[in-house]
Amino acid sequence: MSQIDFYYDIVSPYSYLAAVQIASLEQQLAHDHAEIKIHWKPVFLGGIFKALGSEPPLALPAKQRYLFEQDLPRMARMLQVPLTIPDQFPTNTLPLLRTLVMMPEPARVEVSLQLFDLYWGSGQDITQPDLLNTVFSPRSLADGATDAAKARLKAQTDEAIGKGVFGVPTFAVDEALFFGCDRVMLLQEYLHWQQEDSN
Repeated sequence: MSQIDFYYDIVSPYSYLAAVQIASLEQQLAHDHAEIKIHWKPVFLGGIFKALGSEPPLALPAKQRYLFEQDLPRMARMLQVPLTIPDQFPTNTLPLLRTLVMMPEPARVEVSLQLFDLYWGSGQDITQPDLLNTVFSPRSLADGATDAAKARLKAQTDEAIGKGVFGVPTFAVDEALFFGCDRVMLLQEYLHWQQEDSN
């Protein structure tokens, strides 16, 4: 059985736009009777940039204006999802990511989608303690503050870098990488090709 690793960071708007497509991707996989599991793997995007010596895509003001004023609104409209550019962008997602990596996957998926919606759907400040207390359980917040959480997030980020990931969102299927929220359709085709080749 193949698996898809979905590498993402809550701070990334394109990770949000990829995440909202995963439900339909899973439905398609089920329809095709494909035994493929999608694993949600939070990574620290800033750590990836630092390790690779690259700058964030939005470091160039002209590019940030284009992405925020044109590209992102178009993608959100096409996908029929809300988009609000947060006043608190960029924000420090490290505590959130460390908490997410310690959660069992079903809960991690649910909470990740909730955080994406809060931050990119409605533009809320997801670092506020009052808001975090409504999203995470006290146990989850405590787990996310441990050295084990720091180590797990670093290991997962290093894993992504080792596979050749240079940004998020990235979907990894074996040695194949699909970067960007607009590559979900190509990922679906790739999985279909794999199934055809195995028959």
